[in-house]
Amino acid sequence: MTRHKALGPLLLAGAVLIAGAGVAAGLSGAEAAKARMEHMKALGAASKAVYEQVKTGAPDLAVVRLNAAKIDSAAKALPTWFPAGSGQSAEPKSHALPVIWTDAAGFDTKAKALAAASAKLVVVANGSDAAAVGPAFKDVGAACKGCHETFKAKDKD
Repeated sequence: MTRHKALGPLLLAGAVLIAGAGVAAGLSGAEAAKARMEHMKALGAASKAVYEQVKTGAPDLAVVRLNAAKIDSAAKALPTWFPAGSGQSAEPKSHALPVIWTDAAGFDTKAKALAAASAKLVVVANGSDAAAVGPAFKDVGAACKGCHETFKAKDKD
């Protein structure tokens, strides 16, 4: 498969992330929760792609650049993925805890931390210092973890 053909699915996933920015408007709580879960899967896939590059020790900046843009787009849209009424009562498979809505300011702070970290990753990815990708991506991971610790239900075994 040529590199060009390999980018097709990645570009499509990016388009889904970008298109999903305002998807919660007009959806039922269950629909919004399901859309959010799909967005989170796409965000996870982009993060995994960057992580895999970091693990190589010599990240391909083209791959990082593409996925950093997806992460950044998702991070900016993320607060719109949590409309009131889209929690576990609307969709039992949702991991969104009620504290997202009862501590909106705390959630907003965590979301802004992810947006800042992802913006930094984009800057690094658009540069030429592949060694800087790992530390910048670590900050993205820390922002994700920081939010998940408070606002995401633990996975059930």
